[in-house]
Amino acid sequence: MAERYRVAILDDEPVWTESIVSLLARAPEIEVVGTAATQNDAVTIAREKSPDLFLVDMNLGHAWKTGISATIEILDASPATDVIVLTATECDQQVIDAVSAGAIDYLQKSNCELLLPAILRHMRGEFSPGTVLAKSYASLRREHLAQSLSDQEYEILKHLSQNTSRSQITSSMNKSESTVKTQIRSLLHKLGVSNTSEAVSKMKHGGIYFPENNQEDIDAHKQQKTKKK
Repeated sequence: MAERYRVAILDDEPVWTESIVSLLARAPEIEVVGTAATQNDAVTIAREKSPDLFLVDMNLGHAWKTGISATIEILDASPATDVIVLTATECDQQVIDAVSAGAIDYLQKSNCELLLPAILRHMRGEFSPGTVLAKSYASLRREHLAQSLSDQEYEILKHLSQNTSRSQITSSMNKSESTVKTQIRSLLHKLGVSNTSEAVSKMKHGGIYFPENNQEDIDAHKQQKTKKK
């Protein structure tokens, strides 16, 4: 028997989760390897099970634990996992934020009959205009985010990605603690995240990629911003 396509689900509505599990049970080639009602549980499943696909509800019950935040953390725990977000409302910004965070597709819950065919298409690697557009948008978004950061914010984000402490950042950049704190706050706002760990995760999965050489990369960033002017 061929290995089955492994799917996990994050949704804080038990009835809806049960409905999705029942729907996926129609396809013998799909195996549900875990269900979660909270972001923390979803991250645990991602880390321990490494599912092929995670279905993530955009509208979780806590404002500070949204589907966007969950997508970032899931991808950080299991980079090989794909994410499809599910939304109950028509909101363009939610779709934009989800793709920016690394999701490969989105579906409205009101069109749940399309969920299984969509998953099967992804499983079989069939051409999906939505996925192609999502990847193209993510690439453009990555460039836009990089250009939106000041040189100082860009350098701080690089330090954060290397697990540099704030005291080390202030010393390295010769900045006061309050200045660094202000710049970090601005950085989080521009990236649309709530904390530095999410900023670093978004950098890796749907935001900004930094090459290894720190100073050369910072200089390249400055040159790119100069060309845009």
